[in-house]
Amino acid sequence: MPVLSPDVLILGSGFGGSLLALILARAGKSVVMVDRSRHPRFAIGESSTPLADRTLAQMADRYQLPELRPLCHWGSWKRVYPDLLCGKKRGFTYFDQTSDEDTSIVNFDHRRLLVSASVNDEYSDTHWLRSDIDQFIFRLANASGVATFQNCAYQLDMVDDEWILKVDSSDEPVLSNASMRMETLESSGEYLVKAPFIVDATGSTKGILSTLGIADQTASLKTHSRSLFAHFEGATACEQLLKDSQINVGVFSYHCDDAAVHQVCPDGWMWQLRYDDDTLSAGFMIDERPSAQRVRRSFSTPQEEWDWRIRRAPFLTRQFRNAHIVRPDSGLQQTSRIQRLASQAAGSNWAAITNTAGFIDPLHSTGIAHTLFSVSRLAEILLMPGHAVERDGGLRRYSDSLIEEIRCVDELVEGCYEAIPSFRLWCLWGMLYFAAATSMEQSLDGASGRTSFLRANDPDFRGMLKEARDRLAVARHADPADRTNAEQAFESWLSSAVAPWNQVGLFDPTCNGLYSKTAAPVQN
Repeated sequence: MPVLSPDVLILGSGFGGSLLALILARAGKSVVMVDRSRHPRFAIGESSTPLADRTLAQMADRYQLPELRPLCHWGSWKRVYPDLLCGKKRGFTYFDQTSDEDTSIVNFDHRRLLVSASVNDEYSDTHWLRSDIDQFIFRLANASGVATFQNCAYQLDMVDDEWILKVDSSDEPVLSNASMRMETLESSGEYLVKAPFIVDATGSTKGILSTLGIADQTASLKTHSRSLFAHFEGATACEQLLKDSQINVGVFSYHCDDAAVHQVCPDGWMWQLRYDDDTLSAGFMIDERPSAQRVRRSFSTPQEEWDWRIRRAPFLTRQFRNAHIVRPDSGLQQTSRIQRLASQAAGSNWAAITNTAGFIDPLHSTGIAHTLFSVSRLAEILLMPGHAVERDGGLRRYSDSLIEEIRCVDELVEGCYEAIPSFRLWCLWGMLYFAAATSMEQSLDGASGRTSFLRANDPDFRGMLKEARDRLAVARHADPADRTNAEQAFESWLSSAVAPWNQVGLFDPTCNGLYSKTAAPVQN
């Protein structure tokens, strides 16, 4: 049986695992990357942010990866990689669909929020078609010397602090790293990989975490949601529907569909991400918290549930009247609870990237940015000169920070679910995320992997966040006769409490819910 002995073994070849493999290989490390599936493949987690783009640019510059630089903005992406599908994301758009009342001129101003993230189209963020971008970075890694196995079964074990992976590959592996120590090469069949360090980028608890018996602490998370999603063709643009209702969209600072569009529903929310080929990634996130006061229904098929959820809102009914699924081939996808959190994210000879250590929810588009943060930190740790003691210290700090950051995201997300069905409270609570994100974007080191993600290590911010959640509950459960006053009181307190991190004019009443000064500074 052929034996490979790389410096680092990586499980999973999504964009996070492939990017880390690429960085390590370009720096002279020998790397094996193994995946049970193969590219291209359908995946969600598609919306970038200024923090994501800035972190990717920093890594491209630091590790001499010029191929990745064009992916940091929509304009350069379209010029350099026109065949790599993406979508334009100028900001975050929110519409209120919590009632069965249709959108009209009379009620519209109170049922929308637009928060700019980019100053113009050239420097816009992007929606990533993950099947394209994951395969693109995977191929870069392989061309840079990463030995890759796809569409394979494997068995993981650890013997005397060394990781042993038995791989049964039905596809022909690509073993392009001439410096890797190995016995013989075969086109397919069984291989043995022995490595002193392993990274789990699978997004699953069944790899390293299971092998090591790392405790699960998902039960401690506050967010509890499930999902129903697919990619569609023929879904009408929101802007067109608004124009049909005689609503003036000219006051918007960007086209409202060039964004991560959020349709806030009676028991959750819907994401809509439009690609440049006019297909649409769309999915419902359904609140399943035990405390949620929601009507529980059962459905015989995912399609039955999808149709019911679309029919509840006249706006969505019109939008999806002529829509049909184009991705994936298997049709609508549904999940059980999507939250998870491990008690540890790294040890002396292993590490897990963000999506493996834990995940909360697509809300706020934190996934790509947080994955890039964790890859940046791990690359720095694995490439640092010095003794094992120093690396172990770095891995401990990495683990502690990552777990705490996931908990912070949990707090920022769960409050939005608690606010439903009050669209006003939803928007107010969302300002906490924008305060954390924009205050990082405004600072020179705000997107560095060395900085805590979304102010998670800022005790003042976290303390304010906890008090805000208590006050949100008071406003949310106020007597109906006093609810307007309760919401006004919450807004007044929150505006003052967020002030230390509000550098972009959040809560400015003259904006009338249309924020343009929130756009991130241009980073060349």
